[in-house]
Amino acid sequence: MAARSILLCGIVLTTVIPAGWATDAGESGAPPEVVSAAAVAAVNAVAVGGSAPTLCRPTISTKVLVPNRKKISDAFELALEKVREVPECRELFTGLGSDGTDALARVVFLPVGKAQARDGVCRGSSAYTLVGGGPIWVCRDFKRLSDEQAAMVIIHEALHHAGLSEYPQDPDGMTSNAINGLVMEQCGL
Repeated sequence: MAARSILLCGIVLTTVIPAGWATDAGESGAPPEVVSAAAVAAVNAVAVGGSAPTLCRPTISTKVLVPNRKKISDAFELALEKVREVPECRELFTGLGSDGTDALARVVFLPVGKAQARDGVCRGSSAYTLVGGGPIWVCRDFKRLSDEQAAMVIIHEALHHAGLSEYPQDPDGMTSNAINGLVMEQCGL
């Protein structure tokens, strides 16, 4: 028997593979489709226990406009790639005592409601969230952002989930523009 480790959304999953199955590298192991099915089943089993997300895909309400859903999906992939592959980007989260991949995987995207829009929450921003958790509310104009800008917004909001405060709610916190600049610099966006 051989073992193969797979990284799914920050979870290292090791599967035991029956002897005699060959991988694309010619070594003993399961065909990729068997490993994938086993990996998804195992990650889903972990998620049922509440300790980890199932897949690294954004959770987007069906009430979010279709163009915004597409932009969120594309930008989420880029944000996840930056957090996983750029150490300085990952350190933004570890400095807050959080795992960036996990923070991104746990985000839920909702549309800004009419009452919130009337209150002007989208004036000057494309999304917002609360420090420490809650959904990311997406403004109608989110779809107009480039993928890089949208990924920066997603990382910015995920940092709030991880505990990063912001001025003026925190008089000692950074401004929204300062956080955007930090994310762009540290994550290469």
